[in-house]
Amino acid sequence: MRSRIPPPPPGLPRRLHGWYWTLALLGSVITAITVPMCPVHDSAGRPAWRVETVHDGDTVTCRDEKGGRERIRLVGIDAPEHGQPYGDESRAALVAKLAGGVVRVEGRGRDQHQRLLGRLWVDDQDVNLQMVAEGWAWAFTGFAGDDDLEAAEAAARTGRRGLWADPHPLAPSQWRATHPGSSAPGRR
Repeated sequence: MRSRIPPPPPGLPRRLHGWYWTLALLGSVITAITVPMCPVHDSAGRPAWRVETVHDGDTVTCRDEKGGRERIRLVGIDAPEHGQPYGDESRAALVAKLAGGVVRVEGRGRDQHQRLLGRLWVDDQDVNLQMVAEGWAWAFTGFAGDDDLEAAEAAARTGRRGLWADPHPLAPSQWRATHPGSSAPGRR
């Protein structure tokens, strides 16, 4: 959304118009710099983070409540890569879920690329779980199973939702093996 600086108020002496524009511009610059650093809260009043960038269906960059930038890898899921079939659709689904720009993050350590492993929440909706349930990501539970994610993937497969409409979708790990360098941490 683009905002405009209103014209000087009627009756302001012409000699003060220059000062008016200078102060208005200065106020606009200060606002543009500080608003992204202001703490935000979700609809329940809990501290929340601002979404800056959605890189793909399982990686985002957010500003935390202190204004720090953090790259987050959605824990427990693995979405198709950019350039992989369903990669763009998966990213678009995550963008739509995060359209309000405010999320709550539950961090769970870091991955090998130093990204925060996290579960994203929009109000009381588990975004990671929604991505799997709608068929835009695989459940990737690694060593510790997540029954909810696994059940959501099974239901998505059965319902042929999202990428499961393809009878033989290629898992991101398999796709990365045949496309080296396609998911370098700098690109994600």
